[in-house]
Amino acid sequence: MLSTSEARNIGVETTGDVMMKGFGTLLILAVAVISEPAAAQDAIAIAIEGWQQSSDADGVVTYRCASDICAAGSVVSYKSQPHRTGITLADFEAHHRGLAAHNKGHGRIRDVRLSDFKDRTVEGVRVLQVNREVDRDDGTTTYTVDARLIGPARSFSLVSDSPQPEWTANNFEGFLRSLVAVAGVVGP
Repeated sequence: MLSTSEARNIGVETTGDVMMKGFGTLLILAVAVISEPAAAQDAIAIAIEGWQQSSDADGVVTYRCASDICAAGSVVSYKSQPHRTGITLADFEAHHRGLAAHNKGHGRIRDVRLSDFKDRTVEGVRVLQVNREVDRDDGTTTYTVDARLIGPARSFSLVSDSPQPEWTANNFEGFLRSLVAVAGVVGP
């Protein structure tokens, strides 16, 4: 577990800092590099109070709100991605518009709306992001922020979903701070 001063030195907010923002408590941030013959992959564990964590075989780490300190129905996930620094905002937008067109009207999805494509830099990490609203056949709407984080030596996808756009944005920004601290580290 990181001490308060160690956490602040790498840009991770302390328990008091995060609770003041109503997001939850950052308990630990650990980075382990696992080498494979063809490429290096990043395994990351971020434990946040109030969120239940699970991982799948594809490397997607998912957090579900499990307490009163986060918004019910909120889900945030991230995954290490191939490190491609040449992705443009136009590439990112075309990819997401293609996914929206493919999924619109299929299965339980009635409609998909995309907005607010951004290319910004947060503490030296490039963040490509889009807001997505998905209307389902049961009358519910899911609000999503979907992003690609591109650091000096590693990249991640980060996705935040919830039933309210404000919750989605708050959750996204909270997890973004933690992943930026990892993506910004120069790897092996």
